[in-house]
Amino acid sequence: MTQTLKQLPWELEENILSRLPPPSLVRLRTVCQRWNALFNDKSFVNDHFSRSRPGFLFLGSPKNYSIDIINPNSNDPTTQSCELPLSAMPYQDLHYRCTTIKACDELLLFNNRYLNGLSGLWNPWLSQFKVIKKDGAQFNCCGLGYEIIDRTNKVYKILGYFDPDPEEEYTRVAVYECASHVFKHIDLPENKWFMSEGVRDTVSLKGNLYWFSLYAETDEYFIRSFDFSVATFKPFCLLPCQKDDDNRDELLLQVFKEDRFSLLKQNYLTRKIEIWVTNTIYKEEVVWTKMMNLPTTNFPRLFEQFYGKSYFIYDKTLFVCCCENSTSVPCIYIVREDLCKQIHIDSGIFQCCHCVYTPSLFPVP
Repeated sequence: MTQTLKQLPWELEENILSRLPPPSLVRLRTVCQRWNALFNDKSFVNDHFSRSRPGFLFLGSPKNYSIDIINPNSNDPTTQSCELPLSAMPYQDLHYRCTTIKACDELLLFNNRYLNGLSGLWNPWLSQFKVIKKDGAQFNCCGLGYEIIDRTNKVYKILGYFDPDPEEEYTRVAVYECASHVFKHIDLPENKWFMSEGVRDTVSLKGNLYWFSLYAETDEYFIRSFDFSVATFKPFCLLPCQKDDDNRDELLLQVFKEDRFSLLKQNYLTRKIEIWVTNTIYKEEVVWTKMMNLPTTNFPRLFEQFYGKSYFIYDKTLFVCCCENSTSVPCIYIVREDLCKQIHIDSGIFQCCHCVYTPSLFPVP
């Protein structure tokens, strides 16, 4: 007598699969066509992404890690590091100091000025890498965003610029459409400001790009934005605080709660940190509120670090990935009013070059 196995309801099956770590999903793609199609479904990807714990993706030399924050709102948060094998990297001969890395949704944008300017979109959770076809042009990527087509579809796009010819007076700015591999040039007369601003330090929020800019007339910092749906630049809002101490204070911009911004300012002399947050970006007027003042005299000076610094806010706790100023050892700092905890990642890493805030490789059970 044979026993017939009952098939699980599809909703339960999908729910179970959404709780598995991405490396398991990669192996399970070959089980059946239905699962393979599910793993490519945008709603499943978004659900899996939302279950992930906060953390950092750390790219150094000679090792790379996914760093998971365990119990971020507890009295004593900890970390879990997962070393990424070389086979998981999009390319191994990577000159990190000439590489910029930007995050948007589950994708990471790589732009490398070595390796013939190789750039691409990398999904480290599914071990997928897609090369950006430049047709021989030296196109430098500034940031990744998207244009929403309908409720279920969006087209990813990259803002960037071409290396100028000696005879050209202005920089040629363009948008690269990832699906069609087409460049669309942007008419931007008198665009000398484009190269003078920190356009490489962009943050992606709801498909648009944002970065710091400076009003030359008033010497005030503000946020400029680029909207991919209409291909236009515009001022977004003034910052709630400005740089002091001969412009050596550090300002870092990050997404907060998926629909607003947080701003970290560190005083260069005292190392004290201010955290500011906005209301939702959909409001007509952007309002900044000071969230925290953190006296962290044993915290490293972020201004002195050119690579490998990133942060996020969870509840009222600050998580920062950077290096010690004296040893260059990569660390995670966990800071709030009653806590300043330092966790070393790996003393064997001798180049701390990039650290990106991302969801973890491990979804919450």
